[in-house]
Amino acid sequence: ENLNLIKFSDIALLYLKEKGLEPFICDTETQARNYFNENKTDHNWPCLFTKSDTSGEKDFEEFFTENEKLDMDRFDKLGVIKNELDYQEQKLLFFEKEILKLKRSKVWDKKEIKELFNYMIPDFEHKETGKYLDNKM
Repeated sequence: ENLNLIKFSDIALLYLKEKGLEPFICDTETQARNYFNENKTDHNWPCLFTKSDTSGEKDFEEFFTENEKLDMDRFDKLGVIKNELDYQEQKLLFFEKEILKLKRSKVWDKKEIKELFNYMIPDFEHKETGKYLDNKM
C-alpha cells in the first residue's frame, strides 16, 4: 500500500513520450494492427492495453524484497536495487545441470521448469490461468 505503485501501461506511455512519440490508445487489436495503414504520422504510436490475465502474472510485481538495498532517489518513479551478487553456487550448478539435461532430452513440461525455479527462488510464485502472453501478442 505504501509503495506508490505504477502500472506497466503508465511506464509504456512515459517511455513513448520520452522517445518523442504520442500514444494513440486503441480499443481493439484490429485497430492497433491497422493503425499504420490508416495513419501516416510519425509522432503517434498505437497502444492497446488489456486486462492482465495470462499465466505467470501477479496482481502486482515486486522486483525487490524487504532484504534488498534500494536507491529510490536516483530516478523518478523507478528504484534501483544495489545489492552485491549473492547466490548459492551449488544450487546454481544443480539448476544449470538440470536445465541442460532437459534440453538434451528435448522433452520437458511446465511442471519440471516451475519446480526448478521454485528450488532456486523459494518465493517464486507462478499463477496459472491457462492463458499465455504469446497468444495475446
